[in-house]
Amino acid sequence: MGPMEQELIKPDRTPKTGEQAFGTFGIFIAAAGAGLLTLCLVGAAAVASVWAFSKMLGLPDFIIEALLVLVVIPILMATIWTGSRAWHVEQRLARGQDVDTPVFKTLFYLRQKS
Repeated sequence: MGPMEQELIKPDRTPKTGEQAFGTFGIFIAAAGAGLLTLCLVGAAAVASVWAFSKMLGLPDFIIEALLVLVVIPILMATIWTGSRAWHVEQRLARGQDVDTPVFKTLFYLRQKS
C-alpha cells in the first residue's frame, strides 16, 4: 500500500433502525436546548444593539429601558419559533421521515398536530 492510500474501515454490522435515542424526553431536551440557545444569543445581540445605539445617540436611560422592554417581543418570537421547529423536526426524524421545508410563522408549529 502506498503512502497516499488509506484502508477503508467498515463496521462489523449495520446498526438496527430502532436504537436511536428518540423519545419524548430526548425530543424535549433537543427542542429546549435549541430554544434556550436562541433566547441567549438573540437576546444578547438585541440588548447589546439597543444599548450601543442608544448610547451612540445619547438617549436618556428611561428610553433605553423602554426600548429593552420592546425588544423582548422579537426575542420571544424567535425563541418560540425555534423551539417549536426543533420539536417538529425531532418528531419527524423519530418517525423516520426527512426534514421538511420550514414555515416562518411564529405559532405555526404549535398549532400543528404532529
